[in-house]
Amino acid sequence: MISLRIDGETKVFLLLGQPVSHSLSPLLHNTAFETLGLNCVYLAAPVAPETLPEALSGLKALNIGGGNITAPYKEAVLPYLDHISPTAHLIRSVNTLITREGKLWGDSTDGPGFIRALREAAPEEALKEPLLIVGAGGAARAVAYSLAEAGASKLQIVNRSAGRAEELAALLESGTGLNVVEIAPLEPAALQRCLERCRVVIYALPGDSPELAQALAGLSSLEGHYFFDLRYHPPETALMGLFQQRGGKAWNGKKMLLWQAALAFEQFTGLAAPLEAMRRAMGEE
Repeated sequence: MISLRIDGETKVFLLLGQPVSHSLSPLLHNTAFETLGLNCVYLAAPVAPETLPEALSGLKALNIGGGNITAPYKEAVLPYLDHISPTAHLIRSVNTLITREGKLWGDSTDGPGFIRALREAAPEEALKEPLLIVGAGGAARAVAYSLAEAGASKLQIVNRSAGRAEELAALLESGTGLNVVEIAPLEPAALQRCLERCRVVIYALPGDSPELAQALAGLSSLEGHYFFDLRYHPPETALMGLFQQRGGKAWNGKKMLLWQAALAFEQFTGLAAPLEAMRRAMGEE
């Protein structure tokens, strides 16, 4: 059980989103604060869409230390920030806020957090092979950009909206030089072709795709394949189960969450995050 000191000097950090009741971020950050003996607290704050501008102004007015942005506001916050990191500007997504001298600074630790998770779970050579991203929204943009920075050279994008996928491909090719070798529709046959070529699959859609489920059901073996579902609620999705039944390895988004939280914590405090304590708190030993 976390036991924090709360007094007139306590620095407050907030998670803004809707909903936030399921989030593990307060557990992770408060564990880190307690482990290092810091007089800080991290709270989840549900924010309705119409009150987002006031909520962000309130961070500055109340001298909140900063915090995190989660769905559905990672892109919506951009017009209200005073400074945005080059990466966050390029991918149009912010998940980390820092208050400095009355100004709000935005950054994204989602992509770098995913790269740390990938390197924990899959062999390094997997980055050199074609990778498949299912989705083309904010999470997909963050992950794809960081994959390019980490040395990935080939990417395939599958998305329901071809326009969004083409937009992501153009962003990657102009901003990073990453070669998007194929944009495919979210259809079982196209997904099966991609799965046969790509050992690493990154799933960045909010719900289970019946098209991907059908494609997986049509494959007899996924031995040597790695599936990363960026969601962590529920802990095991139906798609993860289908992947594992065919010999593949599958992870939910908890590894990525852990690492993006650790990187955000370092921005909040200037200190190295107590990673193992945070890992134990979320049951990721």
